[in-house]
Amino acid sequence: MRNQLFNGLFLCLALCLFACNLKESKPASPPAPLKAETRTFNKKFCISEGLCATFNVSMPELSGGDSVTTKAVNHSVQSFILSTVGANESLPFPVAMDSAATQFVETFKQMHTDNPDYPMGYSMEINGTSLLLNTKVATVHLDGYSFTGGAHPNPFTTIVSYNLLDSGKVLTINALVADTNAVRPMLETGYKQAKGMKPEDKISELLYPDLQQLPMPANTAVLPQGIIFYYNAYEVAPYAVGPTEVILSWEQLGALADKKKWVD
Repeated sequence: MRNQLFNGLFLCLALCLFACNLKESKPASPPAPLKAETRTFNKKFCISEGLCATFNVSMPELSGGDSVTTKAVNHSVQSFILSTVGANESLPFPVAMDSAATQFVETFKQMHTDNPDYPMGYSMEINGTSLLLNTKVATVHLDGYSFTGGAHPNPFTTIVSYNLLDSGKVLTINALVADTNAVRPMLETGYKQAKGMKPEDKISELLYPDLQQLPMPANTAVLPQGIIFYYNAYEVAPYAVGPTEVILSWEQLGALADKKKWVD
C-alpha cells in the first residue's frame, strides 16, 4: 500500500515536471510586424471667417517590432514635436499636446483682444511622415511652419534616421558615410544644381560670408535611393535663398556609403 502511494505521488510529480518543461520550452511569439501609423492633434478657433488660429500636427508613430526600440524612436519624435510647439515635456504626451494647442489659441485670442484690428491669424502646422521603414532603419520626416505675425512664416524641417539594430539610436552623418570630405564636392555640386547655378559658379555667392565651403547639414538621413542632405532656411544662407534638398544616390556615393547595411 505504501509503495502504491509512493508510486502515485512520484507519477504525479513527474507529470507536473513534464508539463512545466513543455511550457518553458514553448517558443516565444515573434514580435508584431513593424509599421508606422499617423497620429494627429488638431485645434481651431476663429474670430471670424478667415481669421483663425489653427493648430494641426500629424506624426508617424511606430508599433510592432522590438518594443524597447520602438518606444525609443517614438519618444525621440515626440520630444522634437513637444519642443517645437513649446509644450511642457514633463506631462504625458497627449496632455502636453492638448495643453500646447489650447495655449496657442489663448495667445491668439489675447492678441486680438489687445489689438482688435490685427488682420492676421496664427498657424502651427507639422506634417510628419515615414520615408523609410524596414528591419534596419526608420527614417522620419517632419515638415512644418509656425506663424504668429511678422514678415513671413517660420518654416522648419527635420529628417532623421534611427538605427533599429542599435536600440533606435539616431544615425549621424559619420555613421552613414565613410569620409565627409570626399562627399563634400558631390554635395556642393548638388546644392548648386538645386539653385540653378552653373558648375563654374562659386557656391560662396549664396552662402553666408563667413562660410568658406558648404558644411554638412544638420539633417542627413537614409532613403531607399540614397542619402538625403537637407538645409533649412537660415542654416547656411539667408532666408531668401530658401531651404535646399540634395539627394546623393547610392551609385553616386559608391564605396563611401554601404547601401546593404541599411536598405537591402
